[in-house]
Amino acid sequence: MSWLFGIKGPKGEGTGPPLPLPPAQPGAESGGDRGAGDRPSPKDKWSNFDPTGLERAAKAARELEHSRHAKEALNLAQMQEQTLQLEQQSKLKEYEAAVEQLKSEQIRVQAEERRKTLNEETRQHQARAQYQDKLARQRYEDQLKQQQLLNEENLRKQEESVQKQEAIRRATVEREMELRHKNEMLRVEAEARARAKADRENADIIREQIRLKAAEHRQTILESIRTAGTLFGEGFRAFVTDWDKVTATVSRRLVSRPQDALEGVILSPSLEARVRDIAIATRNTKKNKSLYRNVLMYGPPGTGKTLFAKKLALHSGMDYAIMTGGDVAPMGREGVTAMHKVFDWASTSRRGLLLFVDEADAFLRKRATEKISEDLRATLNAFLHRTGQHSNKFMLVLASNQPEQFDWAINDRIDEMVCFALPQREERERLVRMYFDKYVLKPATEGKQRLKVAQFDYGKKCSEVAQLTAGMSGREIAQLAVAWQAMAYSSEDGVLTEAMMDARVQDAVQQHQQKMQWLKVERPDSEASKPPHPSLLSC
Repeated sequence: MSWLFGIKGPKGEGTGPPLPLPPAQPGAESGGDRGAGDRPSPKDKWSNFDPTGLERAAKAARELEHSRHAKEALNLAQMQEQTLQLEQQSKLKEYEAAVEQLKSEQIRVQAEERRKTLNEETRQHQARAQYQDKLARQRYEDQLKQQQLLNEENLRKQEESVQKQEAIRRATVEREMELRHKNEMLRVEAEARARAKADRENADIIREQIRLKAAEHRQTILESIRTAGTLFGEGFRAFVTDWDKVTATVSRRLVSRPQDALEGVILSPSLEARVRDIAIATRNTKKNKSLYRNVLMYGPPGTGKTLFAKKLALHSGMDYAIMTGGDVAPMGREGVTAMHKVFDWASTSRRGLLLFVDEADAFLRKRATEKISEDLRATLNAFLHRTGQHSNKFMLVLASNQPEQFDWAINDRIDEMVCFALPQREERERLVRMYFDKYVLKPATEGKQRLKVAQFDYGKKCSEVAQLTAGMSGREIAQLAVAWQAMAYSSEDGVLTEAMMDARVQDAVQQHQQKMQWLKVERPDSEASKPPHPSLLSC
């Protein structure tokens, strides 16, 4: 309500008459001539208050109250106040909108800054990861180079050691040969002196003996020449006239190189002699087209039965078929047809067929006591029908760990039984040496595999291992050698040490003892006091 004080609004409001000015105070005229410095300074903030303004406002209010425009003036004043309030509210809303826009802009800027920060951190992480990967690759390459240098150094040391051992062995052999030569020369010289002395003493008798021997030898040679000339003339004439004999002779000389039936098979001397006789007899039977004999090989697992059967087929030059007893039962009704097909193939084979049935006790069980299916019984009957007589077309070789479970008709068809016992001390040492050479020494010397052997007495170590592996089969010894190789591959430097071999031997012995314990536990309580069957342990 500025119009109460005689002040016009910004747009000229207040159309009422001008308010009279307050009367001048005494001394006002003279006060105009005073300088500013002549005025007394106010004592406080109320000292310059002019009460005339209030008087004028009161007077104007009284006049306005009695005026006819009082109500309109009041409404106008209210409208002005409302307008000012609306303007203030509009400005406030504009300010609030500006503040919100500023906040949004700040949020956008912060988000942009955060995105840039994340991008920069990601780039730094990638750069750090690439640098770490580069360092890791460099370290790995350095390790490979160091390992290669170490391997080359070890190889050089091993070669030097081998060369030294070879030089020592060569010197020892030369020394032994020299001593042997000296002893031989001394013996020959002594014998010559003794013979010369005896010759001098018995010169006449010796000359007569020489004369008689020469005459007899001459007569024998003359008769041999006459007889050989007659036979050779007739035989050569018959030989060259028959071109088939010439061709067969040349082919036999060029092609027939029989493989040793016991190559890679280590057995006891008595068993080796027996199976060698079987191999020779089988080969000669094939040559003469005679009747083959059926063989049963029984004994503990892993003693060389399957290996010898394969060697026997190769040595004899026969075709061979391998089947297991567990393959027959799943055939069901097809077992009879499959069995006849096998023997029909044997009948058409020109070289003859060696039929090897491994784990035969799983198939050729007793028909009277065992609970077998009708299909398996029919297959067994078909097998018995085709093997009822000896044949010059096939040879039957059975292998079993429990031959006591065979049907009696199967036992009746067996011509020879061979027991493959567990290897003894000498055979175990030969097996250890053979598999140590196959799985350790050869890979180490060939240089194509990551395998090296430390320096120690290999022969002595093989003898010790053979002593510790009593009761183990050839397969278990082979598995032990493979375990040595695997332990060398799993080591950091790939070197097989004597301590590593000893550790694996101890594990193998413990595992063998555990297997024997399981074998005892699996037996019925009524048989717990009895020893295991001989075929499971030895012959």
